[in-house]
Amino acid sequence: MMWKYGMLFLLLFASCQYERTIQPAFYYWKTQYQRREREQATLNKLDTKQLFVRIMDVDLDETGLKAIPVSPIVFKNKLPDSIDVVPVVYIVNNVLKQQSEQALTMLANRILSFTEAKVKQGGKNKFTELQIDCDWTQTTRETYFSLLKKIKALTSHKTIILSATLRLHQIKNRHSSGIPPVDKVLLMCYNMGNLRKYGTQNSILDEKEMAIYLKDFLPHYPLPVDIALPLFSWSVVFRDQQYVGISKHLDSQSLTDTNLFYRQGNTSLYHLKKELPKAGLRVNDVIRREEVNIETLFVASDFLSRYLPRKDLKVVFYHLDAALLNRFSDEQLQEIIDRF
Repeated sequence: MMWKYGMLFLLLFASCQYERTIQPAFYYWKTQYQRREREQATLNKLDTKQLFVRIMDVDLDETGLKAIPVSPIVFKNKLPDSIDVVPVVYIVNNVLKQQSEQALTMLANRILSFTEAKVKQGGKNKFTELQIDCDWTQTTRETYFSLLKKIKALTSHKTIILSATLRLHQIKNRHSSGIPPVDKVLLMCYNMGNLRKYGTQNSILDEKEMAIYLKDFLPHYPLPVDIALPLFSWSVVFRDQQYVGISKHLDSQSLTDTNLFYRQGNTSLYHLKKELPKAGLRVNDVIRREEVNIETLFVASDFLSRYLPRKDLKVVFYHLDAALLNRFSDEQLQEIIDRF
């Protein structure tokens, strides 16, 4: 009898160990912020408290020497009172290749002052987290980390959490990629395959790729890790089996038009029968339709839940857009959250 009670205690203790508090959030990745009823309804239904708002890109000017803000967000409406904003600044990797320490100091100050001004335009007086998004490389790592340290120094007295985005390879190869000098990281669980490679693979989300890069490495990452999951789909164009780009003109419905396309078996590849000059497409171009469905997101959530050591984390959906939300019910999104 004592043995049974002991086993029951161990089971209860183990279950308590893995209980998590999940905070759902969304990215807002557009150049204009405008409140829309469908989007606000989902925020309310999921009890979302944070919106990760892209403030601007940072890229080089025409001279290739000066870092400047590109396509900064314009607020058509104020952010909801119930939502805390997490400003996100995307830094193009090329910006980091030729920057002196003095230039980095100036850049850090400009990023912070520009971000603070934009947040106020959005109707918020403050923010408690600032996120920097950059796909840094080994050649730009030291410069990028130096910039992060300078931003951290500027925000430390304001008790602002500094976070950075991570790609899958930066988890697996952390010894060569380095650990960014931030408070926490957000792992982008999408765009994980080879987009430019011809074939039937899905480059947005692939469980096999996640296993390769995360299974043996995610539990041991030395910083707190939040998770971003994709809601988007896209159409990738190939010409003579060479990558051309992503078409904004073709959705899943348009590819079902048998007058324009024929499908290669039961695959994700569609061959164009006629010229589509407005879309910049030619006869025999091949379009690979890549989609993320709810079953794929369930699988990804279950996988990540097994290897995440944290008790409390954010699950951030990319991104808040009515057209994307129409593909998923609020109940399905809630189930993704619950699976963590």
